[in-house]
Amino acid sequence: MKTEFIPKFITLLAGAVISIVCIVKDVEVTRALEILLVTLILFYIIGCLVRRLIERVLISNSVLRKEIDKQTDEDIEAEDKEESDKDVSESETEKTDQDEN
Repeated sequence: MKTEFIPKFITLLAGAVISIVCIVKDVEVTRALEILLVTLILFYIIGCLVRRLIERVLISNSVLRKEIDKQTDEDIEAEDKEESDKDVSESETEKTDQDEN
């Protein structure tokens, strides 16, 4: 999953909200730009942290999924081996029964 867009999206969304609020509140342009600059920097940092968190969760999920798949494959192989062992022992039993007759 591509996560590069997360900080950009969060930053742009916060900037848009702050810009609209500043326009509605009739804030001076220089003061609005100062607020916007601080907001953009702050929300870019927050976006980077969120992206890292999401990437870590995705990586840990993929590692867990691989481990579960590996365990499932081992269980299936063990069941197949048990079934084949049963088949072999049953066929040997049949052979000895036929030999006795």
